[in-house]
Amino acid sequence: MRNDQIFVLLLVVLLPLSGCFGNEAIDPAEGTSVGGESEHSTNQTIVNHYYNQSTNTPPIFHIAGIGIHDRDHDNDYGRVSTYDPNNGSELTRMYFATLQMWFSITDADSNISSVGIDMDLDQTIDHLFQPVTSWDDLSYYESPGIAQANGTLANNGVGEWGHEAYMCFARVNLVAIDEHHGISINPITIRIDTALPYDSDGCQSDYTGE
Repeated sequence: MRNDQIFVLLLVVLLPLSGCFGNEAIDPAEGTSVGGESEHSTNQTIVNHYYNQSTNTPPIFHIAGIGIHDRDHDNDYGRVSTYDPNNGSELTRMYFATLQMWFSITDADSNISSVGIDMDLDQTIDHLFQPVTSWDDLSYYESPGIAQANGTLANNGVGEWGHEAYMCFARVNLVAIDEHHGISINPITIRIDTALPYDSDGCQSDYTGE
């Protein structure tokens, strides 16, 4: 009799709760309500236009030769002077050398967008080149004039003339940049006093001749 009473009591307790349990599945599209609005889960395709620079191969220089232009000898060695406006006497004099360069450039996975020469070593192109035909063809290019005192690396003599500072070296960078901003820098160090007259030894800020 006591067991029957317990069974009846459980029925009384459980029957009102039967409506709280159901077998209906929750629609995934309903999601979680935030501020009274449902968040809907949908499949999206994200297109990333960022170019992975780590996979980009920068341009490569293929240099056949670099030298000093011979015409500077016939053009007074690229001489630039300033004169006294009163009597016309020469106040200062500077000589400029022109680099001759034969090179081509290749890029395995990009188009080359710009090529030039960095004159002040800040890894920025100061003078742009234009391709003669295409960049991957071996072609001839010239630098702007390089002052005898500009970009100096060394100004010291050697051998029996070691006490005289007669050598002058200049430094520039050849720079190539591709369409994905890959950059190639080819440093050049070259002696430029060999293209200057004998009365202008070494690297100088200016020179005054007789």
